[in-house]
Amino acid sequence: MKNKLLILGASLVTSLFVCRPSFPADAGIDLAKAEAAVRKADAAWAATAGTANIDAWMAFYAADAIVLLPDEPLASGKKLVRAAVTRLLAQPDLSVAWRPIKVQMAPAGDLAYLAGSYERRYADSRGAPVSDRGRVLEIWRKQTDGTWKCIVDTWNPDESAAPPPQAAPEPLPAAQAPVGKYGIRPIHYQETIRQYFQDRLKDPNSVQYRQITQPKTGYTKAVTGALLMRETRHFGWIVTAAINAKNSRGSYVGFKTYTFLFRGEKIVDVRSPLPEDEID
Repeated sequence: MKNKLLILGASLVTSLFVCRPSFPADAGIDLAKAEAAVRKADAAWAATAGTANIDAWMAFYAADAIVLLPDEPLASGKKLVRAAVTRLLAQPDLSVAWRPIKVQMAPAGDLAYLAGSYERRYADSRGAPVSDRGRVLEIWRKQTDGTWKCIVDTWNPDESAAPPPQAAPEPLPAAQAPVGKYGIRPIHYQETIRQYFQDRLKDPNSVQYRQITQPKTGYTKAVTGALLMRETRHFGWIVTAAINAKNSRGSYVGFKTYTFLFRGEKIVDVRSPLPEDEID
């Protein structure tokens, strides 16, 4: 299968770069500037990879894009491509990143191919960590408005994704069984946390997720009273989320870890790092 993917990528590059009319590179075309624009577009795309924002991801594809994502069949057409992207971004605890190794421009300056490497981490159905690495091949086409869109996006894993050696899934309690004073374990905690940030971040489309942990029993503490101080503990399920987002000045503030206390599917307490100028 891997050889077939490599042949697909090679044939696409050949057809688009070799079997098309070429023009002199010095005919008023700044190939270095065009290459910088492609690299900038790809970097912006990679920055959205941790946001789980399907629309943001799809914005980098041309309408006729051909896409081959990890563990997915070849997809073409907006509906099938969007479905593949949705499945990728829905993977639990997903962290995906890639970097370019080589960018080659067509002589006419309207096409480019980018070869790079990627790394993906996520949790399987049992909650065990899984990771895989491989190569990406992207073909970009300049649009009539001057922007660049990806028309071919292929991901070729070096090997089948598998749990790291000696990694064992943590035993989980029954999803709907109350555990003493902690209540019912949340099931949709990831969606609830993502919605929490969508509702509160100054720039929700900029959020990057590095990790959302599985729920564990625990508690948060609150101290009340001025003279006779009293400590109160609130019991539930603890989930931490490490995110990076832009502040009101449009700058990323760096990854910060937020702690959420759940009772069932409801967030009952949040402990956030300070300062939090990315929050409304």
